[in-house]
Amino acid sequence: ENDEHLCQDDSTDHVYDFDAYVREKYDGQAVPASPDAIHLGTKHLYFVEFKNQPARLIDKEKMRRKFTKGTGILRDLLSEFTPRDCKYNFCVVFKSQKKPPYFDSRHIEQNVVQFGLDGLNAACDHFYDQIITDDVRFFDQQFRELRC
Repeated sequence: ENDEHLCQDDSTDHVYDFDAYVREKYDGQAVPASPDAIHLGTKHLYFVEFKNQPARLIDKEKMRRKFTKGTGILRDLLSEFTPRDCKYNFCVVFKSQKKPPYFDSRHIEQNVVQFGLDGLNAACDHFYDQIITDDVRFFDQQFRELRC
């Protein structure tokens, strides 16, 4: 939004700017909310929303709209794509917080930060096999090829 990016890495293979696809597809129309990127892994597709803010500051309703509208766009895009054993993952990556000097509530916040996406996924016939919401450090550790 302010030319500040949570992750500056543009060298990771098989990552595509989903916002660019949506802007092109809906040229001249109101662009629906959708995830920022798609990562094509081996037997895994990751649909990723980046939030350059701590979890507690993320607009939950906006996140829910992105999830719902984005899932509709993804379903249309993948309607003729029927791979075997492929897993669909929705990821929300947010800014890491510094450890506070006294009580550390980060682990509590991260465990409850789901934005109600599990319920929305159930309403979408469990389109996603897994929903992951965590800070950028977690994704850095899980996906070593990233350089965030």
